[in-house]
Parts: sequence; structure tokens; C-alpha cells
Amino acid sequence: MSQSNRDKIVYDSNSSMKIAILSCLGDREEQQDSFRYSLNKENGMVVICDGMGGHHGGAEASRVSAECFLNNYTNSQTNTVSADALIYSAQESDRLVVSLTDSDGTLLKAGSTCVAITIHGKELFWCSVGDSRAYLLRQNEFVQLTSDQNYSTVLKEKLKAGLITSEEYNQEIQNGEALISYLGIGNLSLIDFNLSPIELCENDIVVVMTDGYYRLLSDEDIQRVITNFRNCEEAVQVIETKAANIAKRKSISRDNATIAIISINY
Repeated sequence: MSQSNRDKIVYDSNSSMKIAILSCLGDREEQQDSFRYSLNKENGMVVICDGMGGHHGGAEASRVSAECFLNNYTNSQTNTVSADALIYSAQESDRLVVSLTDSDGTLLKAGSTCVAITIHGKELFWCSVGDSRAYLLRQNEFVQLTSDQNYSTVLKEKLKAGLITSEEYNQEIQNGEALISYLGIGNLSLIDFNLSPIELCENDIVVVMTDGYYRLLSDEDIQRVITNFRNCEEAVQVIETKAANIAKRKSISRDNATIAIISINY
């Protein structure tokens, strides 16, 4: 089964995993997050994209990107996906977004982040472009698999290598959220992925999300909810409630936000 949706919860399962996806409009006028997923027998894939651009530009960029990943997955004969296949989908999405135009034929100059995971048997592959994230919860360890492709990551690496001082880091970190890679940048080369599959175990939980959630909730907050609410559908709803409450308490205007929780059950 394949499904896409906006601003609501989707729940599905097969013989080896359960999936819950929640996409929230937040306080924005337009939903520029898109997601797609596919489940068949014991295999599955999920992709979440966070669009960037003017009126309709970001929404179109994320939609086209998510559909590219899904189509490449479902059109393969066995639905098996390797690192190379995910990289190809990211590069193809980049080419499609670059060529997007409005009704007058003017280039939209839009972009999108993406994070995609595929599970075939017990093997997990993932890839990301931009700052949407993938995590793995195994027992009590909640690990971010992806690296944020933004200026903050570059600054941290330079500081660690001694290429800049702490003072220079503090001066530049205010620009840390600026993306250094995204779908639509053109000639995409910076893609984060795992070359060798991660071997999944019983009761592992894979989480993918856009920054609309992790900028409001810490990793510890998210881990605590998932640990306490092992049902995927309940967990995404509790995470949404907590994010909404924090935004209201701190008077934060909410961005679009999307999260998927995949529970492994062999």
C-alpha cells in the first residue's frame, strides 16, 4: 500500500513494522512539508521533505521530491534499495526541483530538504539532504543517524579542527541554520547516507522528522515520549501535543512539522 497525506495522521503496518506519520501545518498559511511511504510484505520506505521557497514554490519542491523517491522505489522490481539507489533518487529530485517553473514559465528557484529510509528484511538504508533528520532508538540509546547539512555543522567542524577560534565561532553561529545542501541547489553533490546497511533488531524504532519538531523538542523529550508510548500512533500524537504546548507557552510561531515513527516487529 502507498499513501500520502497532509496535516493529519496516517497509520499502517505490514508483517515486520508499524508506521505512524503525522504532518502538521503549524501557524503557516501553506503546508510545504510532503511525505510519501510504501509498505509491501516485510519491506517499506518512508520519505519526508521540507520545502523552501515563495508562494507554492516550497510546496511544489517538496511534493516533486517526495514523489520522485516513492516512484523510484515502487518502480523497482523487488523494492530493494541500496545506498546507490537512494543517492540516485536524491540527485534526480535535485534535477526536477531545479527545473520547476510557474505558470508563466519562470523558474521557481525553490528547494527542499529530504530524509528517506528504506527497510528490506532487517536492513536499513537512509539518506538525507539538508537538515531533516533520521534517528534510531535501540533499547535506551537514541542516536541521530544523519548529520545536519547546515552552516552550524561546518562551524563545529572548523572549531574542532582548530581552524577558527571560539570567538569566531560565536560570531558566526547566528547564521548556523543556513543550509549548505538541499534539493534544488543544482548539481547536488553533498548527500548524507549509510554505505553499509544497519542491521535492525526486534523492537528497534526508526524516527524521521523535519526541523519543525526537533527545534521545539529536544532529543531527550522525543526519546521519552517514544519510550513511554510504544504505540506509534499514540507517540506521534503526544509529540505533536507537546510541541504545540511548548510553542504556545513560549509564543513561538510554529513551522510546518512532520514526523514518522517506524516500529520494528520481527
